[in-house]
Amino acid sequence: MRKRYGGFENVGATVDDCKNFRTRINSYIGEYDADMVINRLTDKKQYLVDFSFEYSVDEDKWLTGLFWADGLCKRNFMEFRDVISFDAISRQTSKCYIKWYKMVFVPFTGIDNHCRNSFGRQPKVVVTDQDPAMKQAIEEVGHELCNDDDFKRRMCNIVWTDSIEPEEFERQWKLVMIEYDLTQNKWINDMFAMRYMWIPAFYRHEPMSGLMRTTSRSESENHFLCQVANSQLTLVEFMNHFDGAMDVQRFNHRKNDHISRYTEPDDWSKTTLEKDVAKIYTRSIFFDQQTEICGTITECLPMDTKIEGPKIRISLKDFKAYGDGLLEVI
Repeated sequence: MRKRYGGFENVGATVDDCKNFRTRINSYIGEYDADMVINRLTDKKQYLVDFSFEYSVDEDKWLTGLFWADGLCKRNFMEFRDVISFDAISRQTSKCYIKWYKMVFVPFTGIDNHCRNSFGRQPKVVVTDQDPAMKQAIEEVGHELCNDDDFKRRMCNIVWTDSIEPEEFERQWKLVMIEYDLTQNKWINDMFAMRYMWIPAFYRHEPMSGLMRTTSRSESENHFLCQVANSQLTLVEFMNHFDGAMDVQRFNHRKNDHISRYTEPDDWSKTTLEKDVAKIYTRSIFFDQQTEICGTITECLPMDTKIEGPKIRISLKDFKAYGDGLLEVI
């Protein structure tokens, strides 16, 4: 209200006035909170193209689950469906836990063409959290080993990289397990059996949109939404806050589209490659590519060049890459 009216002195109401107004609103909503939300979503489904929602109740007709998606969410999902992150917000720590209904808000988060969070056919990769598994890992492996810097470094070098082949990952994993006497650890063996589902080496050719290491995208989205929500809200209030948050996010997407289409970035390397990249990619993605171009110029050394018909094969030495750092570009 301060922003809307240009200062506290122009609001015309005290904090107590606002609290009393909210109390009267909640009194009006009363026990019809869930009914009002269901009716609102039913109207949207009837009058808005491609709007969908489903809900579930228990034997006492108490609302237990609610799912909804509008047409723009679906279109975004169709365009940016390659990878989504699915992460439930903890009811113990989250403001987005609706305590009156014991319901946890669970957004599905994707990455749009500006490398920003986006809501939305089946994705190629789904990233989710393994918090319970991590707690079990500490119990099974032990605090001492989990705090061993050399052990953590070696595990990270083979787990959190997509620059090695699956066969190399398996070889390095076995060496670490033997060295630290973990070959008979059940939890470790179970995680290794599921390696096709979580080790980047096994889906290294799938675009991960910055989601490889963590569900931080989901956590970032959860934080964004929790800034406009809290566990004391009624469902009606939560839906109003959610719609407002989505309006902000979609406005930022349109703004980023405008910047990418009608402005030009600074040319760092003065190369034709950088100029072409600026024309092809959105601004956020261009800045990532610009960093890669800078690294190529300053950290890579051409080793050999071969002309193979219409193609040119260039061998490079990357001084910061994993292993020997030898790369080929065609």
